[in-house]
Amino acid sequence: MTYIPPIKIVIADDQVIVAEGIGVMLEQQEDFELMGIAANGEKLMHLLNSVKPDMVLLDLNMPVMDGFATCGQVREKFPEIVVVALTTYDEDKMRQRIKAAGAAGMLLKYTSAVDLATNLRLIMMNGNNGPFMSGESAAKNESEEQTDKNDVFLLKHKISDREMDVVRLIAEGLNSEEIAKRLFLSEHTIKTHRKNILEKLDLNNTAELISFIHKNKLL
Repeated sequence: MTYIPPIKIVIADDQVIVAEGIGVMLEQQEDFELMGIAANGEKLMHLLNSVKPDMVLLDLNMPVMDGFATCGQVREKFPEIVVVALTTYDEDKMRQRIKAAGAAGMLLKYTSAVDLATNLRLIMMNGNNGPFMSGESAAKNESEEQTDKNDVFLLKHKISDREMDVVRLIAEGLNSEEIAKRLFLSEHTIKTHRKNILEKLDLNNTAELISFIHKNKLL
């Protein structure tokens, strides 16, 4: 059997607990090796002077030096490293900016471990010369009418984007522990979001929330 070396990765994210969670999740897929974590772009550049990963997973919203500037520096000083942005927000402007900075792809943090690993393997296989790979959300394929309806809903009830992420996962049947793992947040934070959502919508429990979602065709 031919030995295939693992994909060596470094993760840059100011939320260290998130970076650690992603690292553990990928190492459980067996063909990934976490070589280090940096809390911001500046620390990442120092780290890359001592470790040589195949791939850098980069949060876009970091202090000191954000992901866009960091991506440009990594590509300039370490052109052999494949850079992939990880974000919770799937926005065209961000996608275009990070692509222009030299990233090979932009994927969503809250995707499943299997999907994330599969996408990273594909990006690694194509390398820096392959097509830019984007983890576009399903919402990109929805009609403009549905998008407008959701926007009105968010404004009317003052539901935040993060709360809407929780609503979507509740609708999928996930419990608080499962949602916390998917969004890389604490279970306490998810329970707080659920409580706030119910209060904003004047609902009493999860069953009423799911009924409300389907009745108003929000998802």
